[in-house]
Amino acid sequence: MKPPSSSSPAPDQSPATVGKVKLTGGISRRHILIGLAALVAEAGFWSNPLFSNAQTPAAPAAAPPPPSPEALAFLNFSKRITGHADLKTDTGVRIEAAMRKTYPDFAAQSSRLGALLQDGQEPKALLAAATDAGLRDLTLAIVAAWYTGTIGKGKQAVVVSYAEALMYQPVSDGQTVPTYCNYGPLWWTKAPPAIRVSAPVAPAPAPAPATTGTPEPKAKT
Repeated sequence: MKPPSSSSPAPDQSPATVGKVKLTGGISRRHILIGLAALVAEAGFWSNPLFSNAQTPAAPAAAPPPPSPEALAFLNFSKRITGHADLKTDTGVRIEAAMRKTYPDFAAQSSRLGALLQDGQEPKALLAAATDAGLRDLTLAIVAAWYTGTIGKGKQAVVVSYAEALMYQPVSDGQTVPTYCNYGPLWWTKAPPAIRVSAPVAPAPAPAPATTGTPEPKAKT
């Protein structure tokens, strides 16, 4: 006799299905592997030090240290010898540091220059006092540094300031510092300045014809 048949189908025991796991809900092993690969790639991307550093906000820049007493004394002497009371402090600090590196005995001679200052002293009088003290060359080197923005000569020269060099100030109202834009960076993106046209000038009256000699009198009729 045959055993009674069951209403439920027998499980598939074919060789193609042995050892495989069937997943419900339309998800296959391929989908799981792709998802795991995506997670691994994303984890590696976020752990990249280059990306993490780019996302980290930059720390605020530290405030520059205050000028040293020697730098302030140098700036005071520079204002008096050049006759310019509006010299910038940060530029003076850079020039003073470059002078120390260029001239080995600058520290000792700088204090001697400061001792020459007097109230109401003109630049010419200060230069004469420096000449008498044997400091004329150093004094002229300081003046040249402010006017050219360069300390030293030849291959050892150091450029400290270019646009702020005093030699460009006398013509700053009509000439731009060489290699600099006329109206600042990206000035060409703005509307051009208005064209200044002078008012028309009335023509000058024609001069009277010149006469030579005495005109002959007309004959009487």
